[in-house]
Amino acid sequence: MPRYGLATLNHSPLHGLPTQWEAHLDAAASAGFDALAPDIFWLRALEREGVSLENLSARMRDCELACMEIAGIAIGGEERTEEELAEHLRYAKALGAEFVNTRIMEPIDQAMIERVRRCAVAFREKGAVDVGTRVALEFSRGSDLSGVAQARQLVEAVGEEGVGVTLDTWHFFLHPDGPDWGALEALPIDWLANVQLSDGVAYGDAEFGDVTMNHRRMPGEGEFDLDRCAGLLAERGFDGAVVLEVLSADHRDRGLSEFASESFRTARNAFRLGRD
Repeated sequence: MPRYGLATLNHSPLHGLPTQWEAHLDAAASAGFDALAPDIFWLRALEREGVSLENLSARMRDCELACMEIAGIAIGGEERTEEELAEHLRYAKALGAEFVNTRIMEPIDQAMIERVRRCAVAFREKGAVDVGTRVALEFSRGSDLSGVAQARQLVEAVGEEGVGVTLDTWHFFLHPDGPDWGALEALPIDWLANVQLSDGVAYGDAEFGDVTMNHRRMPGEGEFDLDRCAGLLAERGFDGAVVLEVLSADHRDRGLSEFASESFRTARNAFRLGRD
């Protein structure tokens, strides 16, 4: 049965907002979400406020919210990667994170493949206590991983358990060459880590940063063929983790409770994966 997680990124300190950490948890639980997907800016701010990871983890358990994903680690140069790995390992272990969203920030060569491999082994062996933590590779035109096909090639090159591809519907449908349905159909289902779900409309190249962070839409309110995407995944047996990541300045001005409720409702209506 698919599970739904609410990303904290839209109402994150990244946008100059307070953490509102208890309100995030209450809103996600009340809306019907199974999990939370904390972003790294939110987690760092919580610790600066003096909120311990143990306290956060306990409150999540009280709300019956798992940690679906931490967003996320940026794998680039050697020194920076080691720093981010140590930080994300601490969060993943404390919160029992199922995935760590992973962006590739330098060209993919053998050194990069080795860094991803090292991160995958570390998260699997030292991440979430019960099952380990998986690396979820996110492609986008804002990173050095451009699409489903290239992400699959990297999974193959790394050759480690616990590495998969994040299907971010925003980046999939708005790829410069259009959605690569063939690559998605050919991706082994075990290599599909999770889905990051939002809707949207086409935009110009110069607008990438602003539109990506501020103008995503609720599922069903844009131009993406989410019905086809959900149908394809369901036919292939995907019933895993779906993170609602609607990054929208308009919705940022609304209360967390309204945002969470609308996210969950529209996801269930527009991206059906067989859950009643």
